[in-house]
Amino acid sequence: MIIRNLLTALFLFLGFSLCYSQGSTYVKAEKAFQNKQFNKAKELYQRAYERSSDRSEKTKISFQMANCARLMGKFKVAESYYKRTIKLRYFEMFSDPSVFYYLGLCYKGQGKYNEAVTYFENYKLKNGADVAMANSAIQGCKMSKEWISEGSRYRVLNVQKLNSRYNDFSPSFGDKKNKYLFFSSSREEAVGKSKDNYTNQDYVDIFYSFDYTEQKRKIDKKRKKKIDPKDHMPIWLPPTNDLEESLEELEEKYDDVKFGFGLEEINKKDSDEATVCFTKGGRRMFFTQSTKVKNQYNPKRIYSVEFKSGSFGEPVMEKIPVDDLVDVQHPAVSSDGKTLYFVAEMEGGFGGYDIYSCTYDRRKKAWGDPKNLGEKINTSGDEKFPYISKSGALFFSSTGHPGMGGLDIYKSELNKNGFSHPVNMRYPINTPYDDFGVLFEDETEIKGYLSSNRKDKKWKPKGGDDIYLIDLQLINFELSGKILDENSGDPLSGVKIELVGPNGTHITTTNGNGEYKISREHFKENQDYQIQFSKEWFFTQRDTTISTMNIDKTKCAEQEDGNLLFTFSRGVELQTSRRPMVLKSVEFDVNKFDLRPRGMEELDSLADLLIHDYPDVVVELRSHTDFRGSQDINIPLSQNRAQSCVDYLVEKGVSADRLVALGMSDSEPKILSIDVNGLQSGTLDKAYINSLKSNRLVEAAHQFNRRTDFKIISENFEEWFEENKKLESPIKDGVLDKDGNLIDLDE
Repeated sequence: MIIRNLLTALFLFLGFSLCYSQGSTYVKAEKAFQNKQFNKAKELYQRAYERSSDRSEKTKISFQMANCARLMGKFKVAESYYKRTIKLRYFEMFSDPSVFYYLGLCYKGQGKYNEAVTYFENYKLKNGADVAMANSAIQGCKMSKEWISEGSRYRVLNVQKLNSRYNDFSPSFGDKKNKYLFFSSSREEAVGKSKDNYTNQDYVDIFYSFDYTEQKRKIDKKRKKKIDPKDHMPIWLPPTNDLEESLEELEEKYDDVKFGFGLEEINKKDSDEATVCFTKGGRRMFFTQSTKVKNQYNPKRIYSVEFKSGSFGEPVMEKIPVDDLVDVQHPAVSSDGKTLYFVAEMEGGFGGYDIYSCTYDRRKKAWGDPKNLGEKINTSGDEKFPYISKSGALFFSSTGHPGMGGLDIYKSELNKNGFSHPVNMRYPINTPYDDFGVLFEDETEIKGYLSSNRKDKKWKPKGGDDIYLIDLQLINFELSGKILDENSGDPLSGVKIELVGPNGTHITTTNGNGEYKISREHFKENQDYQIQFSKEWFFTQRDTTISTMNIDKTKCAEQEDGNLLFTFSRGVELQTSRRPMVLKSVEFDVNKFDLRPRGMEELDSLADLLIHDYPDVVVELRSHTDFRGSQDINIPLSQNRAQSCVDYLVEKGVSADRLVALGMSDSEPKILSIDVNGLQSGTLDKAYINSLKSNRLVEAAHQFNRRTDFKIISENFEEWFEENKKLESPIKDGVLDKDGNLIDLDE
């Protein structure tokens, strides 16, 4: 509702209004419109339209009738009025492009986003158009289509037992255990008999209901009645406003529930009571009240009432320092009761209704001056129905931020700089209709309620505004897999599995089939995890790719209780530390032992592994040659290559006492377990290589033999050093004989 723009347009009517006397129907309509009595104004405009014979006058009135319908949320009616206004050539007569923008809003409010974009684009082309405002509306249309397509994990269900064929809205818990739900309703039982000129419905009363779920479950258990695990709807008792006749029936039927809190002293026949909220524990209730005074506009004001001895006391108007003619409504209070948030349309604001806050001064026993929440929260549209959750976040509804249409619900987090930029709660919490008055049970924001006048049949609406349950589908997680020996392919039992996350470490082991499973209770949403696989004489492996962040709902399976399950599968192959592991990039030029850059990178990784992951192991660095060349050349060459690796690791911080350099010469030909690059599996010895038919394969086989690897020879450095302290470490000159025994070349 772009109030300022609308009011600007209204001043164009000045010349028209002079055509009427001060007591004319049109003047009365204008006055009602300015007082936001849109239903009354619409009826008066209709009379003025029927009495006028001037085309220009009728065009102006038609525009105002459309505005009234739109501001009451009757978008289909407003659509027809705006179309008529355009046909009457409103823009050509008055150079006011807003008629196209407002028609776009009407389409948007019906979920007709393509049509809405068409009119927003048309509006942008007109002189005097607010291009930024139009672009924001277009953005909202595009995002809305995406949100509807993507869906959400929130389920929205009509709370049939709380709703009537009238308006039921703005729920609030009145106690610590969330057993009593207070809300506003204009149902037939409401004592207010006057009509609200905004909604054309009866005045609103404060009602409440009790959550009878716990008692009902006990009764069903005794009767051995099965409970549907997908049924998350609380069992709310018939609402009451404490009228005697309704209380008697409830108290007789539910003798284990307390009723009667003195609301009959708060709900008045000549006043409108709505939008309640409570301080922590339900000690004080705040609400909006407006009393009807004949032939006089009486602004809405915020009242509070203390809860003592099981009943509400006498309501007291909160003395908030604002102009006497300004509506002050939609209270929300911080958990400590020191800050009051409210809605008002005041000078110096950003447009329509803005959200303000004021702080209670205990010394002065009064509220301080109101502070506008600023441009992050407030816009040129309307911001209404603030709510402070138990986490301290601000929820509110707005027509000014990019959204789906009508009032959308937004969330803003409180930080050191104030409230953050609002985030649209998206579909299905929001729809093209008015969505507002949100409430959550606790700080998790998993379950709560909202108010909406959504019309689609799938929402099962009962009246104008209905109360809906919002329930977030939880995603449970499960991790499983199988661990194998990399070399043999056999399953490994007794592998230690460690899941490390923000909620601690969980440890399990593989069974006889090498299988493991970590169940849902060890995971939380929106967290990153690390899993480690370890077994004696096997190299430990880690996996840091397990994350429960931003899980796609479509990739989950729905469970019996209606929640979702996402499964991780992590099966790995562990390599034994008893066998040599090849350092693939540690290669040397012919007859040289200088390290290449790629080889250094590989050794950097090994150094990191030895320092951080295996600080107690003793490692052999082993360099091999092919069988070409004499032993006089190959033995010292392989030894020098191994020593180059050891020296580099020492430079990187690995203790020299943990390293053994071995020149293997050609004593240990490479064994291929599978066919590789044209070479068949087998031992790449002389007989194998001499049987090859091409030079390419011969050179490939020799390259496989010219390798450097490492082998863990002890997992306990102290024990190994004690047993081998007579050895000079690292061994400078050594080679293995054909049986694998160490030969000291100095002997």
